[in-house]
Amino acid sequence: MELIAEVKSVSKSDGILNYIVSNEGGEIFNLKIHPNDGMDIQIGKIYKFDCSVKQGERTSYWILKAKDVLEFELKQRDEYLRKFYKSSVISIEDEEKEINKYISKLDNKIVKELTVKLIDKYRDRFFTYPAAAKMHHAYIGGLAYHSIGMLHLADGFIENYPYLDKNYVYAGIMLHDIGKSIELSGPANAEYTLEGQLIGHLVIGAIEIEKVAMELGYQNTKEVLLLKHMLISHHGLPQFGSAKKPLTPEALVLWYIDTIDSKFRVLGEELEKTESGSYTESIGVIDKAKIYKP
Repeated sequence: MELIAEVKSVSKSDGILNYIVSNEGGEIFNLKIHPNDGMDIQIGKIYKFDCSVKQGERTSYWILKAKDVLEFELKQRDEYLRKFYKSSVISIEDEEKEINKYISKLDNKIVKELTVKLIDKYRDRFFTYPAAAKMHHAYIGGLAYHSIGMLHLADGFIENYPYLDKNYVYAGIMLHDIGKSIELSGPANAEYTLEGQLIGHLVIGAIEIEKVAMELGYQNTKEVLLLKHMLISHHGLPQFGSAKKPLTPEALVLWYIDTIDSKFRVLGEELEKTESGSYTESIGVIDKAKIYKP
């Protein structure tokens, strides 16, 4: 029997490990295994279980194999994760297509190679991780979906303000939160890692750009310097975590676009839950304001 299920708890009786798991419909199963079978099955994770079914006075299920769904290819992983967790409104496959569309718009060789290398390096995390543990886009695929929303906004800014260099705007958006691949612990039930707490994704992202630049031989280029500046300044002000204030047009627009998408996406989600003629609940990312829905 095959079973996709989340591990809820584990207990030991008569020398047997009993894993209590729940499938997508909430149905509960008790899966058994001998402790010396060498399988590392962790509470809170989702696995694809291959089980043998033994009939008797009470049906029992014995684990033959257990594969963490995060070990599957992106498309399959997306399918499994969506059964259990809130996810981006577009599939991971479509997110990847959209990101690739904007990568193709880059015509600065160094900027493009850096962007491709970094997205590829953290591909599995970039397309499955949330953009935050709680505040905004806090769901499967939220990190890439947030970047896509920002890219769409950037099109209008670039059209209206032709002095903006599209290479830095698009690349800065795609890379601005790449550090969250390290700052956060995983795609679901995400917490902040020790590195995330002590360093933070702005600086982590700049460090990652420097690492990839050294691999490609671009470490002393203007492109690397400007991209690193964009990442460490994209929260705008020191009180919001920025190491520097934005000091280039592209860094400045990155800050504003990031702010717009993070706030308006959450606002839209709250408005969906709100009846016309009433107020939303207090929205944390909008200074805890309650917004009226006409």
